[in-house]
Amino acid sequence: MNALRRKTSAVLVVTLCAAASRAQACGEVMLRALGTMRYHAFVTHNPAAILLYSDGPAGNARRPAATDARLHDNLEKVGHKVSMARGSGELGHALAQNHYDVIVAYVDDMLAATGQIAKAAPEPKLIPVLDEASHEREMRARFPRLVTGNFNDLLKAIEQAMSA
Repeated sequence: MNALRRKTSAVLVVTLCAAASRAQACGEVMLRALGTMRYHAFVTHNPAAILLYSDGPAGNARRPAATDARLHDNLEKVGHKVSMARGSGELGHALAQNHYDVIVAYVDDMLAATGQIAKAAPEPKLIPVLDEASHEREMRARFPRLVTGNFNDLLKAIEQAMSA
């Protein structure tokens, strides 16, 4: 009976080892089945000094201000140093006081401030945000880093500008 018990134990061990080689952790199965549910935390590799600029009034219902506090907070969570300026007076003061790597603003605000921005030394990289797709081709020719998408597109544009 002792020999039968050993054979049974050996077969059981071999069976369990074979089954274990195909077993996966339960989290791995979930990630394979639901690939879109993976966690993507983004932290910048190239922190930038960013100036968020808006020339429009604070309560503009047509679009949110580029100086929105949520945008500011989200950019800081990623690892950037962010400042805000509203209006040409604040823009001039901010550019005179500090060096900025990147300026983010809506296209029409950026167009109105290009003369003032060009005076900054060294000149920051411009990342305009397009809120109307009607003149995208014209603006893309003028601003190669034009952003038309969401926050992730903005982060990609900032990373590309800083790594260039």
